[in-house]
Amino acid sequence: MSRKTAFRRVSLLSVLAALGGCNVAEVETAEQTGQLEREAIVSSVTEGDYVIRSVMTNKCVDVASGSTADGAKVQQWDCNGSNAQKFHISPTSDGYWKIINAASGKGLDIIDVSTALNAKVHQWSYVGGANQQFKFVSRGNNQFSIHPRHTDLAVDLYWGSANNGTEYVQYTYTGSANQLFTLDRVDATPPPPSGKGCLGTNDGKTSLRFINRCSFPVTFAGNNITGGDLNSGQEACRTIGSVTDMMLTKRYWGFRKGEDPGFEHHSLAEFGFNEVFYSYNSWDWFNLSHVDAHNLPLKIIPYDLAGGTTCTGQTRSCPMDMLAKCPAEGQLRNAAGQIISCVSRDRDNPNSVVAKYFDAMCSQSYSWSGDDSVMAACNAEDFDIVFCPAN
Repeated sequence: MSRKTAFRRVSLLSVLAALGGCNVAEVETAEQTGQLEREAIVSSVTEGDYVIRSVMTNKCVDVASGSTADGAKVQQWDCNGSNAQKFHISPTSDGYWKIINAASGKGLDIIDVSTALNAKVHQWSYVGGANQQFKFVSRGNNQFSIHPRHTDLAVDLYWGSANNGTEYVQYTYTGSANQLFTLDRVDATPPPPSGKGCLGTNDGKTSLRFINRCSFPVTFAGNNITGGDLNSGQEACRTIGSVTDMMLTKRYWGFRKGEDPGFEHHSLAEFGFNEVFYSYNSWDWFNLSHVDAHNLPLKIIPYDLAGGTTCTGQTRSCPMDMLAKCPAEGQLRNAAGQIISCVSRDRDNPNSVVAKYFDAMCSQSYSWSGDDSVMAACNAEDFDIVFCPAN
C-alpha cells in the first residue's frame, strides 16, 4: 500500500463477610507505575532512561499491555508513566544505540531484519543485530529522528495517526512531524526504604510511615497529622497515638508537590484505629478509597503487634496510574491543561462512568460510596502508606 508524502507532511456490615476474602495477594500489574517527570526534554542523548514522545501527537512510544513477549507490538499510547513507556538507551558503537524497554528488558527491533518500507517496529530479545540499533539525529528544537542501523530509514508513526494503538514502522525520511520525537529523561526512582525504617517496633505506639516511590516530590497530609514533603525515595513517620487509642474516621492522602487538586480530589487511605466491632476488640480497620477521586496510586501495608499474625494478607494496593485514561467527565486539569485528578462527580452511583472505571482498574479499593467489599482489618501496630507503589 502506497502512502502520499503530501499527507505525511501534515501528518462495615458486609465487612465481616468480606474478611473471609481479604487474604488477597498483592496485585501485580503488567505495567508497573513510576509516574513521569515533566519538563525533562533533552537536547542531546546520553545513556539513561527516557520516555519517547511523538512530536505529531505528544503521545508516548509504548509496548502494548506491558508485554514481555518477543514480537510484542510497539505502539503509541497516551503517556501514563508506566514502565511499558520507559526505555533505557545505551550506546553500542559508531554513534548507534540500543533501546531497551524497562518493563520487558527487550529491545526495539525492526521485524525480520526487513529493509522494506512500512516494516513494523516491535520488541525482541536483544542480540546486537543491526535492526536493533538506532541512530538519533538532531533536527533542532530538541527533536530527533530515529534511524535503524541496517536501513537508515526513519522510525515513523504510521500515517501520522493520532489514535492510541497506532504502530511504528520504518519509512523514508521526509522530515514530517510523525517522524520526529522528543526524549524526556526520567531519572530512576531511588530504591525504596528497607525494613521498617523510621517506624518504632514494639513501642506501644501506632505510627504511620509515608513512603514516596513516585519519580517526583510528593506532599503528604492527613486529618490528625502534620504533613510534609517527600522527595522521590524518601520516607517520613508520624506517631498518632497508642496501640489502644480509638481513633475513628482518619484519612491520609498525597499529591504532586505544588499541585494540590483540592478537597475531595485525592486518593485516600482511610482508617479506624482500635475499633471494637462485634468480637473484634481494638482492631484497626482500613481501606483505599476512590469514592471521591484518584490522583496518586496508593498502597497500605499493616505491621502486626509483636507476635501477631492477623495482618497476613491484609495489604491493600492500587498501583495503577489512572489519570491518563480517566473518562472525560472525571478529568480535573491544572492551568497547563494536564490532568491532575480523576474525580467521581456522582459518588453515590455505582453505574457512573467514573465509578465503573475505578472498579475495573482496581479491585482493592472503594469505587463508590456504597461499596463495602474491600475493607481490611487486623490487630496492627504500625502502617506504611506508599505513594506510587510498584505493585
